[in-house]
Amino acid sequence: MRNVNFDLISEQVGTQYGDVTGVIQIDGHSNIQSIYQLCEDHDFETDGKFIIGFGMSDSGIKGIGGSDKVGCKILFLSKEDYGSSFDDINSQLRNLDETVTVYKKTLYVEYKNLGKYLKRFDFLATSELFSNMRDIEIEEL
Repeated sequence: MRNVNFDLISEQVGTQYGDVTGVIQIDGHSNIQSIYQLCEDHDFETDGKFIIGFGMSDSGIKGIGGSDKVGCKILFLSKEDYGSSFDDINSQLRNLDETVTVYKKTLYVEYKNLGKYLKRFDFLATSELFSNMRDIEIEEL
């Protein structure tokens, strides 16, 4: 699993009660380009933006799928502020001691269209009892 700063992104994720919390990985059909395509297909211009995060949420009172749409959260940097390529941005961020400005846009996508942008996802969420464990061995049944 890639290194991720979970402390920074955990503030962006939450449900009403947070019964279980976890980790997710997503594969697009063409890497992160699938997220750029999702943005364009939903009238969100990506010129000048470098996408660095993607999330989904459905917090309606009707339950998951009750509104037929899922909120897709796009996190991005301004290329004007941090550079125009991954390598440029990565180099600048490594040497930066100040707060980074990250922008967020939420787009609403019909569930039936998610497969156009996402190929696979895998997530696991656990109860707070996991915080008391130092090591585990999982046995498949």
